[in-house]
Amino acid sequence: MTATLTTASPADQRPGVRMFAWFRVGAPVLAVAIVITVGLATGNAPPSWLDAHVRPWVDSVYRWSQLHHDTNWLFRFVFTPFSDAVTWATTKLLWVLRTLRWPGVLAATGIIGWRTGERRTAITAVLVLTGCGVLGYWDNTLITVSIMLVSVAIALMVGIPLGIWAGLSTRGDRILRAFLDTAQVMPPYVYLLPLVVAFGIGIAPAVVATVIYAVPPAARLTSLGIRGVDGSSTEVGLSFGCTGRQLLTKVRLPLARRAILLGINQVIMMAFGVVVIASFVGTGGLGTDVLEGLQKVDVGRAFAPGLALVLAAVAIDRVSTAQRATGKKPTTRSVAVALGGVVIIAVIAKLLKLNAFPTALHLEVAKPVNAANTWLNQHVRHATGSFSDFLVIHVLSPLRDLFQAAAWWLVVAIALAVGWVSKGWRLGMLCATCFVSIAALRVWDLAMDTLSQVFVAVVLSVLIAIPIGIWAGRSDGVDRALRPVLDAAQVLPAFVYLVPVIALFNVGRVPGVIASVIYAIPPGIRLTSLGMRQVPHPPREAATSFGATPTQELIKVQLPLALRSLMLALNQIIMMVMAMVVVAALIGAGALGLETIYGLTKKEIGRGTAGGLAIVALAVVLDRITQAWGTRREHPIR
Repeated sequence: MTATLTTASPADQRPGVRMFAWFRVGAPVLAVAIVITVGLATGNAPPSWLDAHVRPWVDSVYRWSQLHHDTNWLFRFVFTPFSDAVTWATTKLLWVLRTLRWPGVLAATGIIGWRTGERRTAITAVLVLTGCGVLGYWDNTLITVSIMLVSVAIALMVGIPLGIWAGLSTRGDRILRAFLDTAQVMPPYVYLLPLVVAFGIGIAPAVVATVIYAVPPAARLTSLGIRGVDGSSTEVGLSFGCTGRQLLTKVRLPLARRAILLGINQVIMMAFGVVVIASFVGTGGLGTDVLEGLQKVDVGRAFAPGLALVLAAVAIDRVSTAQRATGKKPTTRSVAVALGGVVIIAVIAKLLKLNAFPTALHLEVAKPVNAANTWLNQHVRHATGSFSDFLVIHVLSPLRDLFQAAAWWLVVAIALAVGWVSKGWRLGMLCATCFVSIAALRVWDLAMDTLSQVFVAVVLSVLIAIPIGIWAGRSDGVDRALRPVLDAAQVLPAFVYLVPVIALFNVGRVPGVIASVIYAIPPGIRLTSLGMRQVPHPPREAATSFGATPTQELIKVQLPLALRSLMLALNQIIMMVMAMVVVAALIGAGALGLETIYGLTKKEIGRGTAGGLAIVALAVVLDRITQAWGTRREHPIR
């Protein structure tokens, strides 16, 4: 009988290798120990000296901007001219839409739909847009659409050139990626706070905030389309003597057209959501109507404009999606004929004095919805109330109390350790710095409250989205059945999710969590299903040939190979939940979201900025850690 001895290789016995191995394990332990030691000396609560004084500084800047708005060169030659230009463009576009009158606008919608998607698209777009008038919100719909179209135009003028630069330049792609990642994790409300300081209240800050939020999909998809162009096509162009500009305009952009048009569609959808959010700064339109209904807990008053908003979004989504699918190029003659037809219809409408949408066609929605809400209160609210009470008493409140009772330095140490283990010391230091920044903003308890709500919403979303996504990824029938539901959920702005929630639950943290779950589930399902379907067939066939059952194939083959997509689904769920933090505060979620709302509605800019920056810090930590989990290889500690 012989014994086999395992000895270390000579390379593993070298002092430098052993020292590096000890450093990999010992460095994060030492860093955490240092944090705990310093924390024990300061106490469980953030020390008073750890104060960035953000609130008074921002408030002083806001007061200074109010005093020097008419004298300082930055306002006179930069902010004010830009604000005037944006306001002028929006006002003129609204004037054009009102001049066309409702028959002209519907005719223009139908013609555009006909040109981009044939008869079905035209009929669908006209019918759903007519629904906005039937609901009694035609003029407010035009206000929202005019702001949205100006925002989309500016976003495309910025995003597509940036995407071209990133697609052609590796250095440009690295630089742009940092900006796009930052823009992705920042809720739109955070943009509004500094923009209000620069531009004041009105259309300009709303448009700029919408542009910032909508630029990333335009840039990312344009870059993706250009980088996806087959190398043989560019080689053919070079062999024919094309210059760099000719290669771009004649080869790369035409071949990337599908991706670019998809980016345009995504820009439109994201702009619709932010335009409503921008109603906080006095833009008017459908967002203001929804907001007033929510603030007064009037379900019927909030439902009707919310439904009008969905119909307008669906109309534009169908038109832009159809253009992407068919790829038609309108000729100059067809455009002239279409414009002529719209003008003729507008003139006829003026002669017939068809100015406002006919009141005879109005459909009263608020009263039936309120009646249904009353019935729900009497027959269903007891069940939802029991669920709400259970979630508050046994989950939300204990978790919030746990997070708030934990020493602040312990939370920082845990963030440092998790970040370091996930992707090295840089991520660990970033996570720790973010939590120290939250303490310096003097909103620690509110941030822990928000973190508890986000944690619960993410867990519920994952428990619902991942199994359904796996089911859809393994069943074509389920995928087909879910697709229209997910498409409809994509065009619903965040505000609209709050309306049915407040009809079923009392205001508070629970409806905020439920609304966040509803908002976060669709991307989780889509990405999970996509990951399951992208698993190559040979490994699955090999598992089946070795006698694996469907359950074993799922657990041992599909899920491990789809892990990257599952982590991406988790990342997107977290980002969607974070985007709802401020929106959920409108129905009683409180915490950091309420701080941001106070900053916008009560002109407490410093208070709102502190809350908004804390939301960004939490979002950065959660985003970077889940991204690291999706890209981590065999050795997590580096």
